[in-house]
Amino acid sequence: MAYKLLISACMLLCSGLFGLEARAQDRTFTGFIYETGTQEALAGATLQLLDGDQRIVVANAKGYFEITVPYTSDARVSVRFLGYAEKAVTLQPAKDNMIYLDPSDETLNTVEIRGEKMREEGTRSLSVSSVDRELIERNRTASLGTVLSGVQGVTFASFGSNIQLPVIHGLYGNRILILNNGFKHGFQNWGSDHAPEIDINSAESISVIKGAAAVRYGPDALGGAVLTESNTLPFNQEISGQVVTGYQTNGRGFNTAFDISEGKERFSWHAGGKVNIVGDREAPDYVLTNTGAREFTAHAGARYKITDRLNARAYYSFVNQNLGILRASIGSSGAALIRNFEAERPTFIRDFSYEINEPNQFVRHHLASLKLDYTLNESNFFSLRYAFQSNQREEFDVRRNADLPIIDLNLVSNDIQADWTHRLAANWSGVAGVQILTQQNSNNPGTSITPFIPNYNSFRASAFLIETYTKGNSEWEFGLRYDFEQNSVAGRERTQAQFADNFTFSNFTAALGFVRELSPRSTFRSNLGTGWRPPNMAELYSFGQHEARQTFGLLRYFEDEEGRLQNNRVVPFNESGVEAEQSYKWMNEIDVKGEKFRFSASAYANYIGNFIYWRPIGVVGTLRGPMPTYIFTQADAFFTGADVQVEWQHTSNWSSKFGGSYIWSWNVERDEPLINQPPIHINYELNYKNTNVGPFDRVEFSLQPSYTFRQFQAPREVSIRSLIEGTEVISIDSEIFDFLAPPPGYFLLNAFASAEKGRIGGSVMVTNALNTRYRDYLNAMRFFADDLGRNIILSIHYKF
Repeated sequence: MAYKLLISACMLLCSGLFGLEARAQDRTFTGFIYETGTQEALAGATLQLLDGDQRIVVANAKGYFEITVPYTSDARVSVRFLGYAEKAVTLQPAKDNMIYLDPSDETLNTVEIRGEKMREEGTRSLSVSSVDRELIERNRTASLGTVLSGVQGVTFASFGSNIQLPVIHGLYGNRILILNNGFKHGFQNWGSDHAPEIDINSAESISVIKGAAAVRYGPDALGGAVLTESNTLPFNQEISGQVVTGYQTNGRGFNTAFDISEGKERFSWHAGGKVNIVGDREAPDYVLTNTGAREFTAHAGARYKITDRLNARAYYSFVNQNLGILRASIGSSGAALIRNFEAERPTFIRDFSYEINEPNQFVRHHLASLKLDYTLNESNFFSLRYAFQSNQREEFDVRRNADLPIIDLNLVSNDIQADWTHRLAANWSGVAGVQILTQQNSNNPGTSITPFIPNYNSFRASAFLIETYTKGNSEWEFGLRYDFEQNSVAGRERTQAQFADNFTFSNFTAALGFVRELSPRSTFRSNLGTGWRPPNMAELYSFGQHEARQTFGLLRYFEDEEGRLQNNRVVPFNESGVEAEQSYKWMNEIDVKGEKFRFSASAYANYIGNFIYWRPIGVVGTLRGPMPTYIFTQADAFFTGADVQVEWQHTSNWSSKFGGSYIWSWNVERDEPLINQPPIHINYELNYKNTNVGPFDRVEFSLQPSYTFRQFQAPREVSIRSLIEGTEVISIDSEIFDFLAPPPGYFLLNAFASAEKGRIGGSVMVTNALNTRYRDYLNAMRFFADDLGRNIILSIHYKF
């Protein structure tokens, strides 16, 4: 009944809010000021009210402004910026006004510009949260999933200390689209054991869309989207950059990174890179053997102004990773596997080492892209983009011929996109676009085992249209999209007989959004969207051993006449009954801003038909020994929850922030809980910032306590011992279970301090400062070991 009560509450909230009228005497208008040709933020631009008291406001470093206008006056302003032509504008309510200035004959020699990812057309009614460059620089050695876990409603699923990927409202993997500089990140996105190969140091900003973004971005955004954007490449900027080096105590790791950029009158460029080497991590009281990492990354970009209206951008990035996986996750016999699961400490512990042995993952990822932007006028922009990606993955396991990978894959992606951002009339604006995406995934010979997934070719063609209608303090957003996908696969059955198959998917998705300015400082958003997602190749064809478990896809097993599971043949797709997921998500968000206070809360309900998930089925013997075994299956599922965040500016120097997230999920078809769902999480941050303190130009300090509750909504426990000894018999009709009960809740304390003097600065971050011993429910290595102990991260940077 919990989800019914929550839906009723959301409906009451909406019905009440829709009827509210702003009673304030003044109106507040907000927006951003950009250069027309480059679309760069113009920090320091001024707006002067042309009627009434003719007050003046100044845009901040991101080009953002707020101006309050009496109801007796029109919202007409004059916008000025040195080196640009003055412009008169009438501001529109209930939206961020986008103002573009044309350069005049005078040009600034040096302009420092910092951009922020904004709500794009097609996402204005969705819940969007951003991670700025300052937070990224705090976490230079962290993964994308770890950095995003600070956003309410977002956590991460992990496969040990090196592999994390974001989870939004209980969904992850192929349901969360990761856009790397505007393109779908082409990697082996199967589940919690494959993380996106993205160096967060290359990102200027990261945005998280928590609503159903499938209309704007396609089937992979059924649960949300993560957008990373690199350097904005401003013109007219002297050469600048920074060099950073750091050390962390947990893993005795060291890292070095650099970033450099320059902007001429018509040409700009940037380049950067990072080296990160970490040895075995440590739990509070023992070494986590074989959990080291080696990462080498590089990125570069350039922009050229062909004409005042046409810009060209090129970008390239490279990521090379060698990631160790906890050695204690491997058991060579039934008795060893039982010991691994039941021991309080890992059964395999060695002295600290920088060596990375089996099991491990070795990945190389290339991204090269070209983008053309054409500005017809301040309301019409055209964009044409192309990207090529190559993702090479090798995975090694503890086995007799350990020098051979058990998985050796090469995924090649080609992505072509064309968008038109437009304003059709005074109250109508929107975006239309088309996309063609091709992917070819091939197994390289020489693994000596049946490939985990077959070779496949995938072709997807898409078209979408999203329009926004503005009237008074309200906006309505309408969206429609069509996707067509064709797949061809070729592989081998368990008997080594060859198989091949071809199948297609197609679907329409739609969205209806509403935005209302309830008062000058409060905004309400509501979005009802549909989404769909075809099953990925791992969900269909995964076969056998992969890391610390073995899995079988939807087409890799079947029931025989006696009800026993068999895997000696591959089921043809048209005989399987497998269907694409179909989602219906309704999300509501309210945001209230005061002078020293901000409150935001969102509630959502998401029904997914044909939801694909994996579930334990038992322990099955392999050549390496018995392994926990999982199968993919489908059922209708329901998700509902809420996110809350409150911010206070106590004084000019002290501020704090409190947040919490709750999700309730259920397998509607089988009337049982879902596995691997995020538990309740609350967090708090107390922050102090000041300038000119003692010898320092700027200082900052923060404390970040958090508490993660035990997952009380989890499947029952069936122990590895009972399965191996045969005291528990599991069939496909059995109630879902897990191999261990959820771990207890835990409290963590993190801290951060930094200081800058001129061009030199330093920082220290402490994670798990109390050296708490804990295990995280969404970490697959919780079966074998505790999570990371205390880690002190030191960093020094020099800016020029």
